[in-house]
Amino acid sequence: MWFIKLIYFLLIIGLGIFSVLYIDSLAVVLLLCVLAVPVIMIICLLWVKLCAHASLNCTSVTCKVNQSVPVSLVIENGCPLFFPKTYATVSVCHVLSDKPEKIQLRFPLHGRNSTKLTFYIRPDCCGAVRVKIEKVRILDYFHLFSVRMKKRSAETELLVLPEILKLHLQDTAEAVSSPESTRYADKPGDDPSEIFNIREYHPGDAVSRIHWKLSSKSDILFIKEFGFPIEKKILLLAEYLPESEAPAIDRMKQAQAFLTLIYSLSVRFAESENVAFLAWHDGTRLHCHPLQSAEDLPAVFRELYRSLDSMTLEAQDLREILSGQQYSSVTLITNDSHAEMLPVLEHQAEAGRKNLAVMTEEKISFPSDSVSVRQILPGQTAESISGLII
Repeated sequence: MWFIKLIYFLLIIGLGIFSVLYIDSLAVVLLLCVLAVPVIMIICLLWVKLCAHASLNCTSVTCKVNQSVPVSLVIENGCPLFFPKTYATVSVCHVLSDKPEKIQLRFPLHGRNSTKLTFYIRPDCCGAVRVKIEKVRILDYFHLFSVRMKKRSAETELLVLPEILKLHLQDTAEAVSSPESTRYADKPGDDPSEIFNIREYHPGDAVSRIHWKLSSKSDILFIKEFGFPIEKKILLLAEYLPESEAPAIDRMKQAQAFLTLIYSLSVRFAESENVAFLAWHDGTRLHCHPLQSAEDLPAVFRELYRSLDSMTLEAQDLREILSGQQYSSVTLITNDSHAEMLPVLEHQAEAGRKNLAVMTEEKISFPSDSVSVRQILPGQTAESISGLII
């Protein structure tokens, strides 16, 4: 553009000299016309600036790894003028990466029309991908000036879900008592809503439990034994500590392995008949989401991705989750090789099964009598987690 401005400046100088040397008024008229060109161009650009705007349109807000997703840049122009050259810059940035990719688009802007430019994004790792309109510039007919177009819905976020690992888990942890469950234990309890067994009366049995209708048909008194409701209750805890000293590519790989494992476990729990929860701390507050169905997981993991840089679990946070609750199994997935939460799991968690899975390549040694401790290698996640009891 600077080259054209230079030519225009030289043209004005030449016409100025020509108008002085030339006696006829034609030279002056030509000079005035050339001087009026910038004014007309600026007026046209201001007109289209008021009447046009740009926006992003994404057909889907979620996708899987290596899935192509179309994203459209939509230009609405209410001005009747046509502009031959318009430049747009769109940035695509992954939340786990500091280097955005730039997409350059060049197109004509038609008068009173809508222009739709579609490009494809194919993320190769899970997380959140932000697509943003950096700028849209409209050039005048002579490329002397340009203006920035207004932006509406200039940014969109694409949720990239991890691949689901085939995990071989042992679903053998015992169910716990729950008043809201419709399942009942195979031993006597105190819930009068479900009869577990009928037996003969023994001295000391409560009179209120006598089965009068059955006893009236016999000379023997019968007692009703009631069961109590139970359900499988699972708690999955997530803790991720970014390693600031590690190379960026290593941090990316570890985050991918961590997110893939958490997502695979969440899908497994959401599709089961058990009651499961996913919990983490984002540095400000505690998140605890029930895993009721696989359709609800994208919304949960959108929050999880946003918390990834500050997902540090403190001992007090863990005590708050575990306080007054009884679980069939409690599983903590962390990349903290120091395992500071191990004593809390040992003494605070009321669960039939307690698991601590540490994702690290360093050798760990955490002896514990009540917590099952295992190491998860980032490159062998499915194999390392195999046989976990939940």
